Order: sequence, then structure tokens, then C-alpha cells
Amino acid sequence: MKSDKKPNSAHTILAIAVAITSPIASAQPMLEEVLVTATKRPSGLQDVPVALSVMSGEKITEQGLDSLEDLAIFMPNVHIAEAGGGDQLFIRGIGSGVNYGFEQSVGTFIDGVYFGRGQASRSTFLDVARVEILKGPQSALFGKNTIAGAINITTAAPGDEFEGLIEAGLEPEFGHWNITTMLSGPVTDTLGARFVIKRDETDGYMDNTLLGQDEVQGKDTVARLVLRWTPSDDLDVRFKYEIGESERVGRQNMISIASDTAISLYQTADPNFSPAFSYNKSMANVGDIRSDTDVHDSEWAIAALTIDWMLGEHTLNSITGYVDYSFDNYLDVDYGPLAFLGRGRDEAHEQFSQEFLLSSPTGGALEYLAGLYYQQEDLQHDSFTDAILSAAGIGNGNLDATGVGSFQQDAETWSTFVQLTWNASDNIRVIGGLRYSDDQKEFEKALYASDPFTSERNQQLAGIYDQILNFQTDHEFNSSGAVVCKTLAYVCSEFPDFTNKRDETHWTGDFTVQWDITDQLMSYVKIGNGYKAGGFDENNVRGRVDQAAFEDERVEGVEVGAKMDLWDGRARMNMAAFSSQFEDVQVSTFDGNSGFTVGNAAKAETRGVEIDGTIAVTDALTLSGGLAYLKADYKSFEDAACSEAQVVDWIADGGTRPTCTQDLSGAPLQFAPEWSANLAAVYYVRVTDTLEMKFGLDAMYSDEYVVANDQDDKLNQDAYWKFNARIQLANIGDTWSLALVGKNLTDEKTTVWGNDVPLAAQGFSGTYFQHIDAPRSFLLQARYNF
Repeated sequence: MKSDKKPNSAHTILAIAVAITSPIASAQPMLEEVLVTATKRPSGLQDVPVALSVMSGEKITEQGLDSLEDLAIFMPNVHIAEAGGGDQLFIRGIGSGVNYGFEQSVGTFIDGVYFGRGQASRSTFLDVARVEILKGPQSALFGKNTIAGAINITTAAPGDEFEGLIEAGLEPEFGHWNITTMLSGPVTDTLGARFVIKRDETDGYMDNTLLGQDEVQGKDTVARLVLRWTPSDDLDVRFKYEIGESERVGRQNMISIASDTAISLYQTADPNFSPAFSYNKSMANVGDIRSDTDVHDSEWAIAALTIDWMLGEHTLNSITGYVDYSFDNYLDVDYGPLAFLGRGRDEAHEQFSQEFLLSSPTGGALEYLAGLYYQQEDLQHDSFTDAILSAAGIGNGNLDATGVGSFQQDAETWSTFVQLTWNASDNIRVIGGLRYSDDQKEFEKALYASDPFTSERNQQLAGIYDQILNFQTDHEFNSSGAVVCKTLAYVCSEFPDFTNKRDETHWTGDFTVQWDITDQLMSYVKIGNGYKAGGFDENNVRGRVDQAAFEDERVEGVEVGAKMDLWDGRARMNMAAFSSQFEDVQVSTFDGNSGFTVGNAAKAETRGVEIDGTIAVTDALTLSGGLAYLKADYKSFEDAACSEAQVVDWIADGGTRPTCTQDLSGAPLQFAPEWSANLAAVYYVRVTDTLEMKFGLDAMYSDEYVVANDQDDKLNQDAYWKFNARIQLANIGDTWSLALVGKNLTDEKTTVWGNDVPLAAQGFSGTYFQHIDAPRSFLLQARYNF
């Protein structure tokens, strides 16, 4: 949604860059070293030839960040948000569209275990040590589905001393509260344990005036047990087990723009309906035997076993992971008060993975890291779409139906990789990584029309929904081939040569030259490639055999960077310039009526510059910030789906809705602002001999960006600033603290997702829904350590 503010982005952000990197005469404070695992070995941030952003667990807690979506606003060139049917993760303008068959362009790893489903980004943060955002292709060390980057999350482990904490937060205006309890310490001389549990509840910041309820109501409970066994100096074994559940009622969306025809239809259900981009909404789901409001419930169980074994001077690492994740939801997909379209999904995802790493000692002329990876996953996805068209004045009940669908996929991946580091001299290193991957997938899919709220097939309704309403087509894909039933006469065609299996192999890797110009300045040049696996379209509602599968997506990129320590260790600044070429980009675009067009765009390119820096001005004052310039666009995309305005013109000229295409060559990618930045200041003041105060201020900027994949400018987000602030009172020993956090202090209204309301051809053309971000809020925090 458009913001009222029009900041001069280039001048403002360049001024910030100068401010955070200019020396200020003072005492001689020192910055602490930041340790990361971006190279599969613990290393200092300034020693790693990778562009990455890091946020500590302390910062996450202080800002009251609950998930990756909350964190993304602090990271230039990073976008993580909930969309219409799933979650989206984008780095540098590259991400995955909304389709449950898509793999992710940004891989998420928690304690070394890969999480392949987009829903993982919704999981609440719990006892996080740090989050690393690696930008650019990372396939040599992290494997497939990291063509845009990787999110590397590390959680806390048991320490050598007993410790505990009770931490609570309260946001009274929106009924939001949470409480976390943690106990950690040694159980025996060789065994340590850490247990943490968190409960989080909220009433939400939206007001659904039609149903008289606040949204999004949420209840999250998550608990984790970590055991660490160290029987000798050569063996370290860690076991983690986590369980959690999440319940959601309502969504943060509303109809922001509506045609006169749509408004008149909506006002038959709610006379007070008026479209607006605001925190008020008028929405009801189908109801009857379903829910009359949006619901989304999920639960998960995660187990991970990590073994670090010293074999002389070598180290053997084993990471075994098991993830069992499921959710069920029922969402209003007409987005308004008429309550005539509702879609429910039940998903169960089970994944097992095993990785072995063998690393050589460091410091010699040649170092190496070799690995073997295996992953097996089962995905079961059942869906039902209730189309009660009579509630919208379409038919007298004779057209009401439910579309019953299923999608099952079994996937198996194995890969092997090696990375060699040649220390050519004391200050030059040459690093090469190579990975071979094999991905196999097999799927079954079915969709058919039935009588409302039943699973009984109705061929007459199926013919109407295919031929007249263009809503869906009965079909079935499996190992025997494909069957598609079309037309009013319900004529079925068989495609025995159709295959429901994919097998693709890839060689990927990267090559880096790293040069320590001085003891305080490191530079590097990195070239590499990567891929995102192909797959099968879960949302292929028209049963298009030729579009049942989509191909793998590939990238080749180059990055030039520098990392420097300045002013005797009291400041650091990192820079990276990058250019990446993407082939066969996977895209998913809403067709304006009922489904999404899924396929591979021809080419895309991203290039830009990123700068971040930190200055310890004094022992009491620290400044930090980041700045990113990004140019991301399609180099060739000649058959993209049309926007609704283009469809209207196309039909007026005698065309049909399914045949309308546009050329998006040269158009910008989604969620790719040209400029983005953040600036943070932290200041400590000693109040008494036993008390101190801590003041924090964060400013985040984003240039305008495209939201809809069809480039409909009605949904574009204009440039904006957001400001957070925090005041904390604590005792010197940090036994306890009290704090007040203010978020989005200027109450900026922004959007992260929007699209056309379905059934444009039935009177809803020119009508749009949008998701709205949280308004200004204040959070009280209390913490007690023991």
C-alpha cells in the first residue's frame, strides 16, 4: 500500500553510510569478535569470504522478535513474510512463489538440519544464539535450494555452569503476552542439559467488524530439551528434541480496493462494507459445517543428534535430523463478507536427513572439508475448496460445489561434496568447492468436483466448473499416467505416456580467492553456481498435463567483497558487490480467476552493492548499520501472466482470459527495493553504583518495491521508514532487567502481500486484497537470571 512519505532515498541512505563509517575521537573501546558457522567451521565473521548479516540472540530478545518474519525488516535485501497460501523467503529479489510444490530459493538450517518447507519461517524463536543470513548462492557447502542464500540458525546449548532465567513480555493494547523459562547446567561431570519452554498469546491488531472479533489471535507453545555428553576431550555428543504447536484465528488481510460491482455485492452481506487499507476488515468464511473464520493450526516435532569426534588432528561430524511437521487450515479465499469461497488444507511432512563431515586440521598448506548428505521426505497434502456461489448471487444453489484435491510426493536427495583450501602464502588463500547432487521425486495428484461439503463426485458440476466457470477441471495424475475430464459432457482423455517421476543430477560449486591485504583488511573474489530443484505443480487446478511439472532453476554468480577492522579494533566495515544470472526462474502468477500459472521464466539478473559497519564510539555508545543497493529484473520473460487491467483490455479486443500474456522483460522482480538500509544505536548510562540504563534506537528503510508477480502497480509498496526504540533498566550484574520496547513508532502502514480477489469474470474484476503489517505497539519486558 502506498505510504504518504516520500523520502529521498539515495541522499538519505548515503548520509547514513558516511555517518556510521566516520571515525569519532574518544576512548579506545573494542568490538567483540563475532563467531559464525557459515563455512561449516566456527570462524570469525571478518575471516569468512561470504556476504552475510548476523543478529545475536540477545538482539532478538531485546527487540521482541518472535520469528524470521519479524527479523527480516532489520536485514537489507531480505524479505520474509506470509503470503496468500504459504510463506515467502526472498534474498536480493530471488525467492519462491506461492505453490506448495515449490522448493525454497532460500534454504533454512537450524543447528545444521535443513528445513525445506516455507512454513518453517513461522516457527517462533526459542533460545536462539544467533541467526546468520548468507547472501548469494551457497550450494557448494549447503546444497540445493540455496541459490538466493541460506538462513543459518544456531540455538543455545548447555554450559558448564548452572543458570536459569524467567523472561516475560506484555503488549497490553493487542493482548499480547509471552513467558519463557530456561534451566541449564551440568547433570554429571560429563553430561549437561538445557530445557526451555515458551508460551506466547495474542489477540491481534486487526478488527473484524463483521464477526466482532480481533485478529490474528494466536497461541504458541514450544519446548526444547538439549543434552550434551562429553565423555572425553575427543568426543562431543548433542541431542536436541523440540515439540511445538501453534493456533491462529483470523488473518491480517482485508479488501483494500474494490470495483463498484464488487462493493454492491459485498454490501448485501455487510451494509457497512467499505474497501480500505486499514486495520478494520469485513470478512467471514463459508461456515456451516466449516469454520466461519480463518483458522490455521500447526504442530511439529524435531529431533537432532550431532556428534563431533576428534580423530587425531581431523574431525568427523555427524548430523542426524528428523522433522515431523503438520498443519491444517481453513482460509477465506474470497477475502470479503460474502462467505462464498473457502479453502482448507491438511499437510503432513516428514523428513529424515543425515550428513557426515570430515575436516582436516587448519594452518597447513592444504586444508579440506569433505561431506556426504542424504535426505528423504514424504509430503501428503489434502485440500478442499468450498465454492458456495449462491452466497455471491451466482446461481440458486445449483452451482454450489466443493473441489476435493490431494497431492502426495516422495522425494529423495543424496549428494557428496568437497572443499579444498590452498594457503598459497601467509596472506593468500585459494578455496574451491564442488558438489554432486541427485534428486528424485515421485508424485500423485487428483482433483474433482463434488456436492457441497462432501466427497461424492458430481460429473455435472465438474462439467460446469470446467467449461462455463473456468474454475477447475477433474483430473488424476499417477504412475499409470494422466486422466483429464473436460467439457459439459464430461469427456475424459487419457495420457498413458505421462510420467509422474523426476530424476535430476547437478554439479555445483564455487571458487574463491581470498587476500589479506593487511592484518586489518581482507578482500575476496568468489564465483559459483547453484540450483533449485524442479518439481510438480500442486496448484494445477485445470489439470494441464503440459504444465504438471516445472523445471529446475539455475544460477551463476560472482561476488567481490572486502572486510576490514578499523581504528584499532573499535570499528569494522564490510562490503560486497555482486552479480547473478538466473536461468529458468520458477514463477507462480495468479490468473485472476481461480488458479495460478506455474512455470519457468526465461532469465533474471540481480546485481548490487551491500555495505555494513559497526563503530564502538565509546565504551557506552555503539553505532551500526547496513546499506544495500539492488537492481533485480527479468532479462527475458515474454509470456508472463497479465494484470487484471490488461486482461480487461484483452477481452475487449476479442481475446479470452486464459490467452492473455504480457512481456515482462526488463521489469523488476518482486520484493526487490532498489535501496534498503538499517541504522542502530545503543547507549549505556550508569545510574548508580548498582544500576544502569540502556537506550536503543533502530531505523529501517525500504525503497518502493513490486508485490504482485503480474506487476500490477495497484499493489506496489512505496518507500518507507520504520523506527523502533528500547529503554532498559538493569542491575550491573545483569541479574534482572526491565524494559520498554516501541515498535513502528511512526505508525507506518505497509504491506508484504496482495493479489486479485478470485472470480474476476463473475463481477470481482478490479478488486484486490492485501496483507497489512503491524501498527505502532509498545512491549513491556521483564527478565530475571539466576
